[in-house]
Amino acid sequence: MWLKILEGQKMLVWSVFVLVGISSSSYAQTVPDSFVTPSGNIRCIVVGENNNALRCEIGSGLNPIPPQPYPNYCEYDWGRGFLLSEYGKPEILCISDTFEANYNLSYNSTWKKAGFRCISQRTGLTCINASGNGFFLSRERWNILSSDR
Repeated sequence: MWLKILEGQKMLVWSVFVLVGISSSSYAQTVPDSFVTPSGNIRCIVVGENNNALRCEIGSGLNPIPPQPYPNYCEYDWGRGFLLSEYGKPEILCISDTFEANYNLSYNSTWKKAGFRCISQRTGLTCINASGNGFFLSRERWNILSSDR
């Protein structure tokens, strides 16, 4: 009788380990919705009702700061980063808020989520969408990347 109970307990213990293993491996494969670069100057988050946009802010601001499309276009903080849609070109942010990001995207690492891909390097951050449009951000400069030839 003890042998049957032990065999049953072994099976129960094995099942628990398998379930825990599945849960922890699934958790390890979960990509965070937001990240911050090692310098802490750039942070990005997936936004939108269907996670169809990427918002990236740069604490030091775009350098050089681009002109607004027309006077008083933005009443808030102009040129603090980009909003990149799933398939469109990046737009310069006019924002009055910010967000926190806890996941540190180390240098020479790539983050992929919702059709967006960002590469963190010591020289700056490059992000592109599914259409190949995107941007490069650093303290010293910024650049719009376009899939147009």
